[in-house]
Amino acid sequence: MKSLKLLAQTFFNVVKLLAQIFLYVVIVLNLIFLVLITKVATSFVCEELIYKILFIGDLFTILDIGEFVNVIVFAILGMGFGLASVLLPKYAQIKTSAVLLIILLPLLFSTSAFVKYTFWIEDFAQQQNITIEQAETITNSFLKERVNLKGFLGFYHYTAQFPILPTKQKEMMKAEEMEKKVKSEFLGFTKITKLKPEIITLLLACGSWTIRFFYFSLSAFTTVYHFHLGRQEIAKRFQPSPPKFPPVPPRFKPRSNKPVTQLPPHRVRNH
Repeated sequence: MKSLKLLAQTFFNVVKLLAQIFLYVVIVLNLIFLVLITKVATSFVCEELIYKILFIGDLFTILDIGEFVNVIVFAILGMGFGLASVLLPKYAQIKTSAVLLIILLPLLFSTSAFVKYTFWIEDFAQQQNITIEQAETITNSFLKERVNLKGFLGFYHYTAQFPILPTKQKEMMKAEEMEKKVKSEFLGFTKITKLKPEIITLLLACGSWTIRFFYFSLSAFTTVYHFHLGRQEIAKRFQPSPPKFPPVPPRFKPRSNKPVTQLPPHRVRNH
């Protein structure tokens, strides 16, 4: 009889654990979907509206102003992971969430750049009146010539140096002239600092990588911080409250530690 109860209890615990793990996976997938939808929508708004504003659109493109949405998006991601970690066994709560966040954070962060790359390919195909496959072939050859990389990696590396991309084949032919024009705007700076043009180009590239590193560090810090906030909130909710005992009646209350006043001795009269 005892073995039957033990078997039933073990089966119940296994089913409960599987249900909690399934719920954890569902929550994680919903968080990933929410982050992707938000970042794609933000990138679409930036590419179609903000980055096309006259005079300041190029500046917003260089600063990649749309990445500020990461503060909100990754705060939700970290808080969600922190709250959902309670569904896992105690020995796997932090480790599993940490591994998943380490894998997901760079992938989700690069979503905006991938959306920009997709928009660039589609815009180039529309401007040249060609198919997407032909546009990919032409842009890949352009990126291969400029940075010795193709596809998204070539796009990511090239935009770190020159964030304004050519959308026509004629502009690609003049890409070297455009790059020289960008560099020439900093000639006055080279004369003042007596730096070589190659160093100025390196500084421009480092500046873009610094902006990207800042956004990524901000996203990582926001995620980790809100993950700990979620863990703390769970700890508060599930922390056992101290036992409440009934109040002690007055007659059973211990005496206070007050100095005892000694009464004067009572004299007995002799009759």
